[in-house]
Amino acid sequence: INPVITGIFVRLEGEEHSLPRIVKMTSVGAMLVLGAVIGFANWKSLFVLTVAFGLLYYSHKFVFKPIGDRFVRTGLPEVIRRYKAFLQWMLERDYTVARAYLRNTFSLSAFTLGFAALLLGGLVMGMAGMIPALILLVPGGILLFVVVVGMLVHTLESVFLGARSSVRAGIIFAIVAVAVLGLMSFGETAIGLTTVLELLVLPAVVVFFGLLGVVFKKRDVIILTDNRARLLNGTLGGLISIFVMFAIANPGTEFFPDTDPTIIQVSLESPLGTNIDESNRIATEAQSRINQLLNENPVARGNIKNLQTGVGVGGDINFGGGAASPEQASVTINLVDYGDRGEKSRFTMTRLREQLRGIPGVEIEFTKDEAGPPTGAPVNIEVSGSDFDRIVTYTKEIKQLLIEAAETGAIPGLVDITDNLNTGRPELHVEIDRERAARFGLNTSMIASTIRSAINGVESGTYRDGEDEYDIVTRLSEADRSSLESLKNLTILDEGQQVPLVAVADFSITGGLGSITRLDLERVATVGADVADGFNSGAVLQQVVSYLASYERSLPAGYSLSYTGENQEQDEAFGFLTTALLIAIGLIFMIMVAQFNHVSTPFIIMVAVGLSLIGVLLGLILTRTPFGLMTFIGVISLAGIVVNNNIVLIDYIMQLRDRGLDKQVAIIEGGATRLRPVLLTALTTVIGLIPLTFGIGVDFVGLVTDLRPNLQFGSENTQFWGAMGTSIISGLTFATFLTLVIVPVMYSVFDSLATKLHALFHDGESSDLSGNGMMVGATQDGALTAPALVPSNPGPKREL
Repeated sequence: INPVITGIFVRLEGEEHSLPRIVKMTSVGAMLVLGAVIGFANWKSLFVLTVAFGLLYYSHKFVFKPIGDRFVRTGLPEVIRRYKAFLQWMLERDYTVARAYLRNTFSLSAFTLGFAALLLGGLVMGMAGMIPALILLVPGGILLFVVVVGMLVHTLESVFLGARSSVRAGIIFAIVAVAVLGLMSFGETAIGLTTVLELLVLPAVVVFFGLLGVVFKKRDVIILTDNRARLLNGTLGGLISIFVMFAIANPGTEFFPDTDPTIIQVSLESPLGTNIDESNRIATEAQSRINQLLNENPVARGNIKNLQTGVGVGGDINFGGGAASPEQASVTINLVDYGDRGEKSRFTMTRLREQLRGIPGVEIEFTKDEAGPPTGAPVNIEVSGSDFDRIVTYTKEIKQLLIEAAETGAIPGLVDITDNLNTGRPELHVEIDRERAARFGLNTSMIASTIRSAINGVESGTYRDGEDEYDIVTRLSEADRSSLESLKNLTILDEGQQVPLVAVADFSITGGLGSITRLDLERVATVGADVADGFNSGAVLQQVVSYLASYERSLPAGYSLSYTGENQEQDEAFGFLTTALLIAIGLIFMIMVAQFNHVSTPFIIMVAVGLSLIGVLLGLILTRTPFGLMTFIGVISLAGIVVNNNIVLIDYIMQLRDRGLDKQVAIIEGGATRLRPVLLTALTTVIGLIPLTFGIGVDFVGLVTDLRPNLQFGSENTQFWGAMGTSIISGLTFATFLTLVIVPVMYSVFDSLATKLHALFHDGESSDLSGNGMMVGATQDGALTAPALVPSNPGPKREL
């Protein structure tokens, strides 16, 4: 379809194309009629459309088109010339020095061997156990450690040799980092001085070694003599550095992004057995406190649309329902739309939590609507074991420890700490003395049946009214069962003899469980807690785990703590997405092997997908965006874009080589040809994601119909989808450099390696790492010279 549309609407430069007069007149008439109809319907719409089309037409004709034409004539050729010169420089190498092959290939070869050893060790461990796998895992781990150190050394070597260029790059990196952090600080993200200093460590290292190069650099070569090896070692060193930065200045992890609530529900739970009148009093006090806050704070009052108080109701904010319970009350608060709020609704929620703190004898829990699917609590601790009484004791102790940690600030951000024991329900225990009962000829069944019939009643018949039937239940009158003392006056009838209940049983008032929870048929108690707004749930959970580590170690054998809830669901979701990503990569790899008919090219493309994580992680670090499910989805989407760009690039390079071009000429010409499409793909994708990522919104309907564009920055959708947009934008920005520079260099390296291996197994044919017997040079203006033929085995040489 696209080629047909292109053939109809696109005109080549210098091509004349004019429409027939009748077509022009018809088009003008149709536009006038349409304008008249719109004007009669709504003059504001006609005004907006006229101004908009006029601005588009004249800005295109007098601004954008001249700029575009000038860029195509002068700017684009200069960009291509500089790109060719840069790529040509990246392909330079010198193998005339001593041990050149060892110096340039040791780190990358050792990295490949170490990674392969760890991979095979993992497979052996899965099939034969840990002991046999250690034969591969230990050497592989040691080799990888040595290689990582070597890659970092080579990276610093390149920075040292870069001298002034390295200093400029480090300063630019620092400026960009500080600028991004400054912009983020104006939003919702709080940026501390410690975070800024942590993020400036890497550019400071680059500037430091660059300055050392400015002062002490005496030659252009230290260890590596192949620019391709420098680039690949530097890229892997950069990947390692980014992982280190991510660990030091960790923005955290999350399951789903935390969004501003539109509905807040405050649950007020009193001890079991609380009557509904007391619950109503508590709800009234809570509502009066909320009203006091709203009267004192006009901003918070402006955020709230309405509120509703319920007493003795069950259910939750998502699905409602649930059994009525006299000890429960709730206050549901509906907030105004996002654009109409005077402050973030999460701040209003924090004010409400502070205002309602301290109502005696009440457990208060705040819940809000979630943009994603319902998840478990951020902190959810399951206590399990054999003896439930000890489980109850441990659960209460853990809950008290967390309450003290939250109040003292040992675990900042931990709020709404609860458990599910539901203990304290008042119960009257009737303890039957079997010996005394036997003297009267009674058994426990007869006594229990009498008590049950007196309190709950027994079905004695059916009342029929037409087609409707009603059960007739017989039990004591309300006056005779309204107090515990009246129950002691019960008598058990046995063969005409009335036996007082107190003669065969003793009474005691105790507390019982309101509910019993089992997991896999075992009794389990749960301690749950929420995380305050502005705190990362994953970071708070890690603090809880560390805080309770010593207590967990002190538990006797057979008792354990399990951290479930949101954390468990996050691990399951990440595991599923990881599996899906690996399967997708495997399928893509097999398809590319079938397309290219060899393994090296698909391997290059898959490596490029992995290296794109440099941009993703750097973007998350600078924008302080936690790595979550939406970020993972963004990485998967980014992988598709990177694969497509690199497939087209490498396929075009191979086509040029099939036409007879030298390898390096084909690489440079292929990259130059794909330069504009790759840049346009990246630029259009980034621009298209900016509104979603940063929440730039315009109400076009309101603009056209009522001249009200309602320009807005930020929304609930931005908070939910922004992490995905950030990962794609930052990853694609780096992937552009990856596609245009790193992938062509990797292609050159693998082709040279293939040529070297081919020479080793085919009677000592040319073994030069150039991959063929040709050289390519460049004139002073950057234009490529024709490749010059050289002997098939000329011996050592320096090649450009």
